[in-house]
Amino acid sequence: GLTSYSRYPRMMAAARLPLSEVIDRLVPLALQTAR
Repeated sequence: GLTSYSRYPRMMAAARLPLSEVIDRLVPLALQTAR
């Protein structure tokens, strides 16, 4: 999952990439792929 307690967001935080930025990047990619 993408809650603040999940593994993936914690790994991104360790890479200095906040969850909000991850979501900002993933949403457009998901929308683009869905078309």
